[in-house]
Amino acid sequence: MTRAVVLAAVALAAVGPAERRVAAQPPAESREVRQLVTFRFLPGQTRAALDVYRTGILPIYRGVESMRTVRLLGEVESPEPLDLMVVTHYADMAGMDRANQALRALPPDGPTIGQLYQQVSDLSLGHHDQFVEVLSPPVSAGTPDGLLEVLEFLRVAPGSQSAFERQMLQIVHPWEEDQATRQLVPRTETGRFLLADGWDYLRTYGVRDLAAWQAYSTARARHPAVWAASRLVEQRKTMILRELPDMRVR
Repeated sequence: MTRAVVLAAVALAAVGPAERRVAAQPPAESREVRQLVTFRFLPGQTRAALDVYRTGILPIYRGVESMRTVRLLGEVESPEPLDLMVVTHYADMAGMDRANQALRALPPDGPTIGQLYQQVSDLSLGHHDQFVEVLSPPVSAGTPDGLLEVLEFLRVAPGSQSAFERQMLQIVHPWEEDQATRQLVPRTETGRFLLADGWDYLRTYGVRDLAAWQAYSTARARHPAVWAASRLVEQRKTMILRELPDMRVR
């Protein structure tokens, strides 16, 4: 046994059972990563930007296997305006590196991906780029299409990250797997930000309608064990989006 392995074993033995369960999660490099790119477009230019995605960018994305899924979302309700959010799923950050390399290597049959991105940029007031790694286990059952997408951006108290993640993985997600909760929220996920403007975690929910989101929020606030996790949250921002039809890659 090497010295490094011995030290790792000693370190694991020194923590309690709860900490070991969190430590047993997959290492960061193997966690799925989501890239969230948010756009505001120039007045009257949203349709033109979507046309660039539909006819130019998405056909290129379909040929890049490292991009597991790409979804385009528009605003339903949000405290801050947005015209488009593009959410791309990668196996990990290395998968994103592979995707970028593949995009640069593709022989151009028309405009290059860089030229297409420039077209979108010329139509926009700017964009906002964020990355999050998914901590929660995948949802076991399939979820229906057409759900609203709720994004909760969370900032937790300093030094409470480990406690928050334990609460999410050991209490909140098992409660959300209950059949009654799944009737309200068929899909939930928890991710830790790798790049964001001051946020620590992103929780995402697939809900059927606004009424279901209100019912879930009420049930969560009344559940004593789940409420304990909310006590660690210092700031919260909630956005409700909807996937644009016929513009998904895989």
